[in-house]
Amino acid sequence: MLADAGAQAVLAPTIQLVPPDERAAAEQAVARAATYTWVVFTSANGVRAFFDIMRSRREDARLFGSARIAAIGIKTAEALLEQRVYADLVPQTYVAEDLAEALITASKPGDAILIFRAEEARDVLPVRLRESGREADVIAAYKTVFTDDPDFAAKVASCDILTFTSASTVRGFAHNLHGSAQAARAANGKVVACIGPITAGEARAHGLRVDVIAEAFTVDGLLAALERAATTA
Repeated sequence: MLADAGAQAVLAPTIQLVPPDERAAAEQAVARAATYTWVVFTSANGVRAFFDIMRSRREDARLFGSARIAAIGIKTAEALLEQRVYADLVPQTYVAEDLAEALITASKPGDAILIFRAEEARDVLPVRLRESGREADVIAAYKTVFTDDPDFAAKVASCDILTFTSASTVRGFAHNLHGSAQAARAANGKVVACIGPITAGEARAHGLRVDVIAEAFTVDGLLAALERAATTA
C-alpha cells in the first residue's frame, strides 16, 4: 500500500507471534466454545489461532453452537468472514473500552464470555465485563515476542517516517534500540505515525513525539492519515 502511494517502505519487524505458554488451555477453550454466551476475538491473529485449533480437532463452525460472536474491529470481523462466520457485534470504535460497553449492552449479568486474545493484552475488557457482573474467561490464543534485528538502527536512521501498528511494535522498537531513551533519540526529527490511540499512548510512554494517529484504527486508516498529513505539511 505504501509503495502504491509512492513511498519507499523499509520493513523492520519488531515482534513475532508464537504459541501461548498454555497451549492446552486454548485447545480446551475452543472445545467448549458452545458453553459461552459470547465468544470475543480481539485480533485477526486470534481468529486464525482459534480456527487452526478447531481444524486440528476436525471440527467446523458448528462448534460455536448458539454462542454469539464479537470482533473488536472490522479487520477482525473480516478474518472471521474468511472462515464463513459473521460477527454479531463490532463496536464503532476499535478499542477494548468500546467493545466492553457494547458487550455489556448486548448481554446480561451472569452471561459467560470467552475472550480469545494475545497473552499480553491489556486487561481493560475482562475487568470491565466482570465489574458489570459478567463472567469473563481470558484465554491466550498466542503471545508476542520481540524480534532481534542487528540492522534495526540502520533501518530506522534511513527513514523519514516511522509507523507503528500496535503497542507491542512500539515496545519491540525500544527493545531493538536498547531502551526508551535510545528509541526517543532515534525517532527525533522523524514523523511518528500510530494506528490508534493505544499505540500512540505507548509511543509517548517511551518518549516518542507522535505526529499522526489514524482515525480508523486499521492499516488503511493509518495510510489515509499519513496521506492527509502529507498534503497539509
